[in-house]
Amino acid sequence: MLVAAVGFTGVLGSGSSYRPAGTEPPSNSAADPRATTPPGAVRCTPASCPHLGSPDLPQEEWDARNNRAREMLDDLIAALPAGYTVVRDDPLNPLDPKAFSLGFYQAYFNVRQGKQTGLVMVEVHTPQSPIGNRWQGNGCDLALEIWPPRGTCQLMTASQAKVGVAQARWNEDPPRFAQWAVYRHPDGVLVKVVQISRPDRYWTAPPELKKLPFTAQQLADLAVSDQFHVDVD
Repeated sequence: MLVAAVGFTGVLGSGSSYRPAGTEPPSNSAADPRATTPPGAVRCTPASCPHLGSPDLPQEEWDARNNRAREMLDDLIAALPAGYTVVRDDPLNPLDPKAFSLGFYQAYFNVRQGKQTGLVMVEVHTPQSPIGNRWQGNGCDLALEIWPPRGTCQLMTASQAKVGVAQARWNEDPPRFAQWAVYRHPDGVLVKVVQISRPDRYWTAPPELKKLPFTAQQLADLAVSDQFHVDVD
């Protein structure tokens, strides 16, 4: 989404926690070694998704897919509105896009405005992805199905397509707000673009973003963009 969240190579703690292999937070750091995978990311274990990480593709195909994931990361960073910067030096949230067997791609990064920190992510599933195939419907039905906690949704038009843009707020202290757009292309490729007001990878949470980077319309436009569409095998 990560082997604990579909395929990240890392050290797993209890539950679905994750930290990169060999990474320990420095003393007095706000980094949490029990840090979870990004909120909204697909969580999948080898037992529930045995195809993940399987060496069923030639190396050149893996290289091509990983390059495609890198392009997605670059395109998502390039789309970031002015006034926001990408956090490139966080060992608990590295810029490390991934491609997985059976057509699953993921890229995400922390984003900062002043001292406020949030997270942006794109996740793509082809029709071959058993994870994406679990999610049915289109529009708001699809957006509200794929990620608890379910919230509210508005149906947006982007490039003449109908896109569900959902939002939810966690009752936390400090609170955390998320918004995500989901679109299933006519060929079955599913794209989810997520923005979250605060990452949950720290003992002491950084101040959350008071204003998320993208508008609902911009999220919808990204979800239907060819930048995040992939060829169907």
